[in-house]
Amino acid sequence: MIRILTCGGFQNRNPLAYAPFRRRLSSELALVDRAEEADLLLISHHMDLELFGTDLYETMARHRHLRLVLLSEEPFWDTGWAEDPFRRDQLYQTPRGTLAYRVLNHQTTGIFRAGHIPYFLLTDPRYLAHYRPLLDRNAGLSVAQWLAHFRSAPLDAAFMGEKRLAERDRIGFAEQDVWGLSWYRTRFAQLCGSDGGRVLRLGKGWVAGPPRQALPDWHADKLAQLDRQCRYLGAFENTHQRDYVSEKIFDAFALGAVPLYFAAPDHAVHRLAGSDGWLNFYATPPVAPVFDPRRPVTLTEAGAYAATQQRLARQLGDPALVRADTDRICAALLSELRWAMAQP
Repeated sequence: MIRILTCGGFQNRNPLAYAPFRRRLSSELALVDRAEEADLLLISHHMDLELFGTDLYETMARHRHLRLVLLSEEPFWDTGWAEDPFRRDQLYQTPRGTLAYRVLNHQTTGIFRAGHIPYFLLTDPRYLAHYRPLLDRNAGLSVAQWLAHFRSAPLDAAFMGEKRLAERDRIGFAEQDVWGLSWYRTRFAQLCGSDGGRVLRLGKGWVAGPPRQALPDWHADKLAQLDRQCRYLGAFENTHQRDYVSEKIFDAFALGAVPLYFAAPDHAVHRLAGSDGWLNFYATPPVAPVFDPRRPVTLTEAGAYAATQQRLARQLGDPALVRADTDRICAALLSELRWAMAQP
């Protein structure tokens, strides 16, 4: 049994914060409340080192058996805040002394390398529950019906996400083909429809109001607002990293929109969502193009789109695949934590 004390300001954003993984690992891992009971200290963001580094150092000085792990599910945090997002074993200098810690993120570990269903969609059963009726409906539509839908959609394109134009939002690591895309997708949305078209832009910075995360169920709200409302939907991730796939491209398919995405040839999205039925704007370095949302969907594209809808309905509706990917994540996480605990 590995005993873990989660620390810092981002405790709700790591695999052990989610019930499906906690349940699966309940016989091997235990979350504890005091450092003297723990084997590992777990943080989830590099900011925790800046905010709580001295406290962490003092805690580990009092309990010398402890090991510190930074388990990050978010490449955006790693690339924007970490001095080196690609090294597993790192040091952090606090005013009191040096902290040694193990980094487990998309780049340094296989924990998040999905087989069939992305990590994020497994963190809460509501995501797949939201998708299933929509994908089942979509899977029954013919190519002709999809073409008719794309021609008559009320909106040419829609974008839902925070408006971000800070330098941190466009950081890039060309050697690893890792790119911050928040700036890119914001510029893409700004430029889209500049020559005409019906384009909707929603989210913090685009419209007034509280952040979408404050809604009781932001995901259900997005699906309800945009279902069958647009021809194209921005599905760009906040970071391009080969194993990072969130809900965004699946949202677009569920809503009946052609996803606008950015992915290298070796990106996991080709395995998880297929390579057809969406538009890929991959280029390095990323430069947002002027996309005309009035662009019609061709017969060939509609055929590929219909085939992808059928595939996703089977894939995301298969309980065996859900179990298999959940088991894979948990096994990889357990192996990594055992290794971290055993280090001198």
